[in-house]
This record gives sequence, C-alpha cells and structure tokens, in this order.
Amino acid sequence: MRRTVFAAGFLVASVAAGASAQGTDPDKAVGGSGIQVKGWQGRTDRSEQKIGDVKFVQMGTGYHLTGGPHAVLWSEDGEASGDYTVSARITKTPRSTSTHEESYGVFIGGSDMNGPKQNYLYCVVFGTGNVMVRHRDGGDTHTLLGKTANAAVSKAGERAPTDEVALWVKGGRVGCSVNGTEVFSAAKADMIGPGKLVSTDGVYGIRASHNLDLHIEGPTKRD
Repeated sequence: MRRTVFAAGFLVASVAAGASAQGTDPDKAVGGSGIQVKGWQGRTDRSEQKIGDVKFVQMGTGYHLTGGPHAVLWSEDGEASGDYTVSARITKTPRSTSTHEESYGVFIGGSDMNGPKQNYLYCVVFGTGNVMVRHRDGGDTHTLLGKTANAAVSKAGERAPTDEVALWVKGGRVGCSVNGTEVFSAAKADMIGPGKLVSTDGVYGIRASHNLDLHIEGPTKRD
C-alpha cells in the first residue's frame, strides 16, 4: 500500500502522550550498557534519559541493541547526500521486554544530532505488521504516516519478526520501503522547509523505542 503526503500532511504529534504511555512501562535497566562500538554515538529523546543506559555492541556482521530508553544511534561516517537509499535489516528478538508496541527502523537527513535542534526523518516498524513515518524537529514530532497495518511488514509469531526498512531519496521524491514494498512517498520539495527537514542530505542511522532487544544488519547506504 502506497501512501503519499504533501506539505499540509505534517501533523504535530504530542510528545507528552508518548511520555504518558511510557509511564506504564518504565525504561528497564540494562547491564553492561553504553555504546561499545568504535565510531558510533547516540542520543535519547528527552534530557532526563541517558544514552549510556542503552547497550549497543558489535555482534557478528552486525550490531545488537538493548534498551533502555528510546535511542537514536549513528556512525561518525554515516552521512548521505543527493539520491540514495539507506536500509537496515532488523530483528526484534523475544528478549524485548516492552509491554506494548514499540518501534524500530532507520532515519535520514539528520542535522544538529547532538544539539537541541535535532532534525531528521524516520521510518519504523513495530513487529506487529504496522509501519509509521515521522519527522523529528527538536522536541516536536510530525506524523507523516500514522501507525498503519501493511502486509509487507512482518508480524511476531513462531519466529522473531525481521524486516528490511529503507528510506530513500530518488527522482525528486522521498520514501520508505519495507521488505522491498513502498509504504510511503512524498515530493522532496514538500519535505524541506521551516518546521520540516533542513535537507534530505545529512546523517543517517538507527532509531529504536525503549525496552527493545534488536539485532541489526546495517544501516547501509547505496546510491
């Protein structure tokens, strides 16, 4: 299912509402925590959270993330410009401890990632067959595609759900695909401006909600 959004489609989502939901499922302490992969760094959504409470390690040909608070992580050489695709293959393991739906995926167009004006676009799945696309601008989030069921997205069952989540910039459009199926796209020109992305050029990486245990292959960039 393809969804298209234009400038008017930027809907402000309440950060407070997310905090309230998390209050019923507080962040779990993670032993041996911290970013333990050379060249990687990260941040959390709120100042009272600490990225050191997230465990991020190299495992095999990929990485393993255990949280902890909501986390955004990126490599020091993870930048993309022009037309490109950023993708990651992510498995939500049964060791995830969240008591409700939590999301994970990739982000692009990151700017001021260590500052108060963090700005990026992210596409995430939930392991329940749902997908969502949002834009982060400082402390605000703008929903471009609300949580939506899509047959392309994996569901937890006998096996842990695994999805390849991709964000792409191509031919004047920006979009998200899950397991090779386009789930969202918009005109690039409508995605940039005040209260929107600074640019589609910028930092890319991984975004994960709290209390998740994820195995990650990627993110990788291709032109």
